[in-house]
Amino acid sequence: MEINQPGYLPTYDECYVCGQHHPRGLRARFFANTDGTVQLEFKPEPTQTGYAGLVHGGVISALFDELLGWPIVLQTGRMFLTGELTVRFVKPTPAGRSYLARAHSGTSRGRFWENEGDLRDDSGEIYAKAQGKYFVLSDEQTAVVVEKLTYQPGDLAVLRSTKT
Repeated sequence: MEINQPGYLPTYDECYVCGQHHPRGLRARFFANTDGTVQLEFKPEPTQTGYAGLVHGGVISALFDELLGWPIVLQTGRMFLTGELTVRFVKPTPAGRSYLARAHSGTSRGRFWENEGDLRDDSGEIYAKAQGKYFVLSDEQTAVVVEKLTYQPGDLAVLRSTKT
């Protein structure tokens, strides 16, 4: 699947990470670039901390869990399930600041795909890095997920079903 123009990706309302109406979710909006990378602008709130104003590692891990899979969706045209996720916390991440998380294009390893990404502040300093292994869903399984995706005006029509 080729991305001809950059833009936001669809969301899934029940998802903790990207669901825009999830009552306790992160409401993340992932952005696809034409080079195959996917990014997320992230400004953690005080409610997402674990200790002393620092972002909880589980929040950062949840963001990476979804972020690293999106480039693979763009490459394969199919949704995914995470098989493994490793997060390295390089330094404590204070809440209330802005960060950019970015995932690269994935690499096929036969039965699964691998990907990696990082979380940086606006000066480029790295706060966390992640690597993941992802299993691509079948066309039939992907179709079930696609029916539940929510597209906001202007979102890229990736995976959009023929039903409208």
